[in-house]
Amino acid sequence: MARRPSSLLDLPAYAGAIRIARFYLDRAGQAAARLKKKGDEKALHDFRVSLRRLRSTLQAYAPYLAPAVSPKQRRKIRRVASGTGGGRDAEVQLAWLEGRQLDVTIDEAAGVELVREKLEDQLAAGYGNAVSGALRKFAKLDRRLRRRLDDLETTAKASGLDEGRRFSAAVALVLPDYAAELDLHLSRVHSIADEGEAHRARIRGKRLRYVLEPIADDVEGVDDLLEKLKGLQDVLGDLRDAQLLSRFVTDLEREAGPGPRASAAPGLRRLAELLDQEQHDLFERLRETWLGTRSADFFATIEGVREYLVATGSADIEIERKYLLSGLPPALAGRDSRCIEQGYIPGERLHERVRRVRQGSDEWYVRTVKVGSGIRRIELQEDTDRGTFEVLWPLTRGRRVIKRRYRVPEGSLTWEVDEFTDRELVLAEVELPSEDVKPKLPDWLAPYVVREVTDEPEYVNINLAR
Repeated sequence: MARRPSSLLDLPAYAGAIRIARFYLDRAGQAAARLKKKGDEKALHDFRVSLRRLRSTLQAYAPYLAPAVSPKQRRKIRRVASGTGGGRDAEVQLAWLEGRQLDVTIDEAAGVELVREKLEDQLAAGYGNAVSGALRKFAKLDRRLRRRLDDLETTAKASGLDEGRRFSAAVALVLPDYAAELDLHLSRVHSIADEGEAHRARIRGKRLRYVLEPIADDVEGVDDLLEKLKGLQDVLGDLRDAQLLSRFVTDLEREAGPGPRASAAPGLRRLAELLDQEQHDLFERLRETWLGTRSADFFATIEGVREYLVATGSADIEIERKYLLSGLPPALAGRDSRCIEQGYIPGERLHERVRRVRQGSDEWYVRTVKVGSGIRRIELQEDTDRGTFEVLWPLTRGRRVIKRRYRVPEGSLTWEVDEFTDRELVLAEVELPSEDVKPKLPDWLAPYVVREVTDEPEYVNINLAR
């Protein structure tokens, strides 16, 4: 089973969207393989859900995926999923019927059996030609979409889109609209009769859930939001299923009348009564948990998540690994380098770093605040002028390091080797596109690596400062 994607927030927007799309393609493919084997009761449900999540992802991040996925492609995905809807609805309704066996009398059994027969016919159709056709269409769609996503990824990297909007900012842009749509449709649900608005709220809730799911491992509070959305989806889904089955039973009841099916009438009336009561119970649950002002805390939490994503997207995320070296690699002798003097202004929670950099006749100044530790940290940085530096520099007395830095491009990465001139110490760092990347040590560097020290506090610059 494919694992839920994580560590997406720092990726370029298009790259995060591509990763999620591939994930749902994988899930749909796994479910399709199970469907072909038959006998897996959950396979059709998983297939449909994966396609819905895929389509929702492609729609939410259309601005970044447009070169690979057109609205026409999204419509094809929708048709593949909806083509198996009859099987899904019949499956759910048969399960409901099975759970009501003890609620009917012997005299009412004929009506229950009539409903069962009709639903089993629908289920057979849903699992028959409809599923076979959907699987053939999906196989073709899967190959084409993967190829287009691969092409987009290659083209985007080559054209510099890696420097564009982060995925965290892309999520922050869609969240308010999705939440507002859910809030709007919930506000229009006042009674059981508001079926259309309740159904629209269910669809909007699903879309919001699909946007939040991929970032659940990276943003605190999202798991709680997902649990609440799952509860909303369940009650609205059960309500809609009860409404659909109620209409189905009512139609059969009209057809029963005098004649061969007259014996089914008592059972059909009983089922109609049970479904009517179920709708009232479900609506009461909805009213008590979501309607009126009861959803205010939920939407306030959504806003908090959005604010966090905005803050994360506006900061530079530094993902790097650090290595202790036995000495300066000979390959760096004679290469261009820059002299760095940096000091830290004391603080209780934040420690600002000020830096003067010299390379040849050039000289520039930088102010930086870093948050976090280990491989992944948030870095806020801005250039400053000589006057500001000279005012701040005396405040760093006793908390300084001086080093010479060598930068060596190696494939898609750039290695930085710092030779400290105020002590005997050489460190190498490499900045990475994501936390799961394990860089290969270059041949010129590998013999001089003692060990990785990314998570060792004594090799953090602020702790080295003296």
